[in-house]
Amino acid sequence: MKKFMFMIIGFMLLLPFGCKNSGAVITDQFVQVNESGWHWNEARKFTFSIPDSNYYYDVDCGLRISGSYRYSNIWLIYTLTGPGMQKKEQFEIVLSDNTGKWLGKGQSNLLSYERNFIRGVKLKPGNYTLEFSQNMRDEKLKSVSDIGLKVRRSGKVY
Repeated sequence: MKKFMFMIIGFMLLLPFGCKNSGAVITDQFVQVNESGWHWNEARKFTFSIPDSNYYYDVDCGLRISGSYRYSNIWLIYTLTGPGMQKKEQFEIVLSDNTGKWLGKGQSNLLSYERNFIRGVKLKPGNYTLEFSQNMRDEKLKSVSDIGLKVRRSGKVY
């Protein structure tokens, strides 16, 4: 019985290592936005490489704003290009609740957000480019500090 218990405990300790490829971060990077404001036609560009097509991938947008940001949300347009694909869509990041309380992490001088906008996509091996543009009412959007991209494996393709 003791041997059986040790085997179960050993298996449970090793279990997390068996899934080491799931959740692996392919890229996690940020770029600054112009201090004078983010103009609608100033896309922020990221490049990354997908090593193989044996996994599904999740893509997240990171955003840092100051507490003086004027709106409760931000609309972004992304364009993803790579081997055999070009995808362009709009998505929203909700920044505050109905009472005006910021939903991000940090202090009012710099708040951080992370939003998944592509989930479980199968990508071919190769080099990819992703561009973000702001799609708000303001031609030049103030109080956005940085925008980021995180790509990670989300599960094995069977």
